[in-house]
Amino acid sequence: MIEIVPNWHPLWVHFPIALLTVAVLLFWLGRFWPEVARARTLITVARWNLGLGVLFLVPTLITGYLAYNSVAHDSAGHEAMERHLVAAWIASGLFVVAAVLAWRERQQKRTVGMPLLAVLLAGLVAIGVTGYLGAENVYRHGIGVERLPNPDDHHHGHGDSDHEHDASESDGHEHSHDHDH
Repeated sequence: MIEIVPNWHPLWVHFPIALLTVAVLLFWLGRFWPEVARARTLITVARWNLGLGVLFLVPTLITGYLAYNSVAHDSAGHEAMERHLVAAWIASGLFVVAAVLAWRERQQKRTVGMPLLAVLLAGLVAIGVTGYLGAENVYRHGIGVERLPNPDDHHHGHGDSDHEHDASESDGHEHSHDHDH
């Protein structure tokens, strides 16, 4: 198997995030779209996105669990990973419930009901929280990062006004600067 540094979870996680987010948007659009034929098309596409998004949750959760048990971390990082794990299970559970509701509504040939829209909205919020906590794991706790960069070893000129440039080229003196990349 190809080894991705440090694991496969970052590769898989983006598929359900994208598919489920699009599903939520399309279900909401389809529910309130004035033209019936177009609304049905939007809802059909939303169901496909929801179904595929839920399917992609499986490898995402598996690779997340493998990462949880294999990446180096300290006590604070462990607590952060626990929060991310709980949020991921909550988000996944909400979208499984949404998929069941969407399937039942399709079987009953009803439009998109408010219970489904509410669960989808809660799922979207849960995805946002889960993503935020996952980013905290990497960017605040350094989990899954093989090495941290040395900002003192970085001299450049991006050419954009948001960065303070290394002034050593113009006056012969080193100037330190911080970057939020």
